[in-house]
Amino acid sequence: MIPYGLCCDGDIRGELVYLENLDALAHRLGAYDDKIVLYYHSSRPVFELLESARLKALINVSTPHKKAGVRALRQNQDSPIPQMTISYQDAEELMDICGKEITISIRQNMEERKARNIVAEIPGTGHDNSLTMLVGHYDSVARSHGSCDNAAGSVCLLQAAEYFSKNPPKRDLRIVWFSGEEMGLLGSTAYMELHKEELLARLRLVINIDLAGEVIGRNVLMVLGTKELMGYASGLLREEGIFFQEVLNIYSSDCMPFATYEIPSLNIARLGGKALFYIHTEDDQAKYCNQEGIDVVAEAGITLLRRILNAEFYPVNKAIDDSLREKIEKYMYNSTLGKPEMHWRESYKK
Repeated sequence: MIPYGLCCDGDIRGELVYLENLDALAHRLGAYDDKIVLYYHSSRPVFELLESARLKALINVSTPHKKAGVRALRQNQDSPIPQMTISYQDAEELMDICGKEITISIRQNMEERKARNIVAEIPGTGHDNSLTMLVGHYDSVARSHGSCDNAAGSVCLLQAAEYFSKNPPKRDLRIVWFSGEEMGLLGSTAYMELHKEELLARLRLVINIDLAGEVIGRNVLMVLGTKELMGYASGLLREEGIFFQEVLNIYSSDCMPFATYEIPSLNIARLGGKALFYIHTEDDQAKYCNQEGIDVVAEAGITLLRRILNAEFYPVNKAIDDSLREKIEKYMYNSTLGKPEMHWRESYKK
């Protein structure tokens, strides 16, 4: 059993009950107060369900055949209910004592640390003043090696930095390894706010690499932008013999703080197989990644950047499809646990 990061230490005693779907809390108000609840899934954000519940503790069951995942509470949560994860196999044993009183002891070390973003500037040779960013996060969750998520993605950024340092582009390229992604996009949010004036004036596109290295998997291009951008990017990759499944949607990663300012992003990931299955656990290890699973992702990023940075006119419009705006707002609300400030341009004025 692994407590969520930032849970307070203590001993909790109460009756153990099992809820297959935690949404039941909203439909039986008060029925589970003072209980320790074991649950398998939820279709609503857990923090919303806990607003009207007075549980003693909450235990989430992990997917079968994998170790308990690692999670952390948001830093702005006040007096959170103690939460933890447990492996599916251990949960099966707990099912036999549902209805009985149990005691949970939480002991973990917490300390303040300063996270730092790492920035590499590759100046253009003078085409125009547009800025393009290639980003990825280099942190991982506690207890995890973080090989697929996102050490392999960080290696892809290194390969791009090596390529463009030897082949200077016409436009400026900024490569950023963000920290604090797993704690709630802390590094990318802070970077956007700190450099807001410059980024709003110059930044046209973010390319984010998060999840790579899968031995057997599939390549996915999540386009947080427009259908025009999706067709342009997927076409460029196919010209070079690189095939990605393209999807117009938001992506749970460092692209999101930029999206609130209507800055589009291309999010490159390699999914499927063991590496993705084991992310956020102790088993996200290098043995489930290989060089080919890294190279295809790195080559996709380099291919897109090479064309965009050297095009005669910047080929990407700074725009977000209307169908994605509500998704962005909802995601940022659930991520920050506060009302996000959105910065949409009005599409129509009378």
